[in-house]
Amino acid sequence: MEKLNLTGKSKHAADDSLKGLSALFVDGERVFIDNGAIHAKSDLERGLTFVKTPDELVNPRVVWVFWVTLKRFEGVQGYHGLVSYRILIDDEQKLGYKSLAEQVNKMDKAVRGTVDISAVPVTVTVRVRDFLQRIRPDLWEHAAQAFQASLA
Repeated sequence: MEKLNLTGKSKHAADDSLKGLSALFVDGERVFIDNGAIHAKSDLERGLTFVKTPDELVNPRVVWVFWVTLKRFEGVQGYHGLVSYRILIDDEQKLGYKSLAEQVNKMDKAVRGTVDISAVPVTVTVRVRDFLQRIRPDLWEHAAQAFQASLA
């Protein structure tokens, strides 16, 4: 069983509020965790030059990123916050576009327990739900009601 690799278990010092934070990516059919995103250094971001506007990209693909947070509820831990944003990647040009301000603001919201994935296509939310249920069924079972409802 794959485990969430939370920042609290890494070798670097992180603010306590970030210890229950993970970055979940949906890139087409592929769903994976890459906590390098917490410092804007995910595998997808490495090697890309980020442009100021999405208009500078010729043939971008959309990658959805979800900030997922955990919280202890009545002695058990469960999923708590879930907020998404998009990265656009043009592989041919090795360019990308994202709003760093949006990324940081959404991270803060997830840490505070906000659940907002209203802009995400249903096909993507189904992949996220299935992944989170499979990777850690115990966290799903003890998830906040709003968290589970957002992925229903």
